[in-house]
Amino acid sequence: MTRRASDVLLEILRDEGITHVFGNPGSTEMPLMDALVDAPDITYVLGLQEATAVGMADGWALTSGKTGFVNLHAMGGLGNAMGVLVASKASETPLVVTAGQQDTRHLLTEPWLSGDLVALAAPVTKWATEVRRGEDVGKALRRAFALARTAPCGPVFVSLPMDVLDQPVEGPTPPASARPRLGASPEAAAFAETVAGHDPDRVFVLLGDDLPAAAAPGIVAFAEAGGYAVFGTQLTSRSAFPSAHPCWAGVLKPDFAAMRERLEAAETLVLVGGRAFVAYPYRDVEPIPAGVTVHHVADNAEAFGREHAAATALLGDIGATLAAAATRLAELVDGTAVAARLARRRAEKEAQIAAIRAEILAGADDGPLPPDLAVLAVSDALPENTLLANDSAATFGKIQDLLMTRPGRYFFARGGVLGCNMPAAVGAALLHDGPVASFVGDGGAMYSPQALWSAAHMRAKVLFFVFNNRRYGVLQNIARQLGCANAVAGRFVGMTVDTPAIDFQALAASMGVPATRADTVAAIGVAVAEALTRDGPSVIEIAVR
Repeated sequence: MTRRASDVLLEILRDEGITHVFGNPGSTEMPLMDALVDAPDITYVLGLQEATAVGMADGWALTSGKTGFVNLHAMGGLGNAMGVLVASKASETPLVVTAGQQDTRHLLTEPWLSGDLVALAAPVTKWATEVRRGEDVGKALRRAFALARTAPCGPVFVSLPMDVLDQPVEGPTPPASARPRLGASPEAAAFAETVAGHDPDRVFVLLGDDLPAAAAPGIVAFAEAGGYAVFGTQLTSRSAFPSAHPCWAGVLKPDFAAMRERLEAAETLVLVGGRAFVAYPYRDVEPIPAGVTVHHVADNAEAFGREHAAATALLGDIGATLAAAATRLAELVDGTAVAARLARRRAEKEAQIAAIRAEILAGADDGPLPPDLAVLAVSDALPENTLLANDSAATFGKIQDLLMTRPGRYFFARGGVLGCNMPAAVGAALLHDGPVASFVGDGGAMYSPQALWSAAHMRAKVLFFVFNNRRYGVLQNIARQLGCANAVAGRFVGMTVDTPAIDFQALAASMGVPATRADTVAAIGVAVAEALTRDGPSVIEIAVR
């Protein structure tokens, strides 16, 4: 059996569950584009800039739980995509990123569009390689998919010279290796017995920022078995615990001093996953108070000791490990006391939510809205089945404790790279059964505005909320916090976006997306209701202070 290497590539994509290929093509990618002509089961999603293509693939991967696939154009296209790849690596998003390379027969002469793609990709990927023979395409792709989805997950890069994809390949398509399957840690029961000996009101569960939605049932079961408080991090790439649950105690601000203050009451800290202590700017403070015992549950050995030493390190499937621990814990604790503790937490949570809502709603509804009030108005208007893609600083205030963050339905661009969120929302909308809300600031919206065109082209039901204060508000706040000369003088150099002001209505219209501006709570409700009736995207601009 003889086929082209590009046919082997498509067979592997189908076998890996790829329904969408994201990219921006050029001449070096023509063999793949030709192969896709006869592949109606695989949808090519065009991004008008490579960062947008990678961002859409990232959102698709996080929503599907599969590995996303991207095809970029040569050295320049990979260079354009680097910023979002930095974010994808930080979020541990499983991606197989490919790029066309010039014909191998004249690479020695350094022809136009050629370059050392592997060296460029290496710092932001788990593995980077260039295939030089058609018969190696299948093996390289199988390895790439396996590495991308192995914890800690992340992007993998394969350079595909254009002549290699056209080469004939004999024999069957290489099979995928069996996936490693972690079960529950064998120490789960002993861990539960240890935790059961501590005061339950002083046992805190802290979730890292890399937890998949599949881990949520086990985390919830463990929290409910002991009635324990569960904390998350503000800069989390995804949610693994429902914020409406009575055990949810909120997020820790990205400040070591603030974290330490919240954790002062802890006697035992159950750290789940990795990277729970994300802070900026630097403070010479230890986030965990002295004397607190740390138990760490993770699905990869790299997580242990990265941020804090642990008295117990449990390696295994996170959900299965905590579910097993919950079963044993339920045998050791007083069920009546746990039920009473959960009821108390529920009552306290309801009172806290009511108090925060009342405080936010008391904000002035004239002139630009306070960010908390603007976000609350949007949240109240969105339906229950909304998926939220967020990178807006407007959500960092009191409203953070009211955001509905649910497993599989909340993603945040935790890499600190602007330009990820809008395309990620488009990628998510290709799979999500319901609307997708993209929360973005005016500054961030200008990094990948091309996502609007892709959303219109694919008729993706995304509501893009642009919270517009005509400045880089986070940067100005940090300047004030650090006492920088910009803040002291009241002249923020390079931190305003007001001369000229960006016309988001015109920008959206140029991309084929209906847009409106809503500057009051009532207007926001009307705008959201109208957007939800559309079969496709909408932009809603909201002026905030």
